[in-house]
Amino acid sequence: MKKILCIVAAGLFALGCAFAQQPAQQHNCGNSTQQHGGHNCGGCPHHQQHAKQQAEVNADGIAMEIVRAFPKVKSVKKTATWTEVYDANKALLGYALYSKPASDGIKGYLGETPLMIALDTHKKVLSVEMLKNSETPAYAKKVKDSGLLKQWNGLSIKKAKKKKVDTVSGATYTSKSVIASFQAAIKNL
Repeated sequence: MKKILCIVAAGLFALGCAFAQQPAQQHNCGNSTQQHGGHNCGGCPHHQQHAKQQAEVNADGIAMEIVRAFPKVKSVKKTATWTEVYDANKALLGYALYSKPASDGIKGYLGETPLMIALDTHKKVLSVEMLKNSETPAYAKKVKDSGLLKQWNGLSIKKAKKKKVDTVSGATYTSKSVIASFQAAIKNL
């Protein structure tokens, strides 16, 4: 039964990854190794770990990408534009700006590359993080390792809009998507 489930899941791979926004991974489900995203083949260790990753929030229910960008975060307030980030004393630490929905439809090699852009209280870029996506992990790693995501750090939104960022050789589609997603996110600020 597990083998059949894996075969069916592999057939629905593109659809599962597109909706789940999860990277494809090699995984042994039963007797065959299949590429898949989003299916559950019976509670194997891979899917137990995957369930933990999907619930990437801290004890206060705050998304871990916000916690990584703002280690002192204690609460957040979502607005129409971004998520305001506060410390335990209710002092504003900065803003978390998500590229989606502005970046909807911007695709890399296998799909969209959503981002979270951390801004300080003066709305300068603190960091950029790639969120769960369906890109080939090696291409996403190449983009991260290249330093592309750090090229906007310290820039005001106005300067970040004008910043020319080169694509990453060997991960051209993924890096183009990241750059376009970043620009889409800050376009109307």
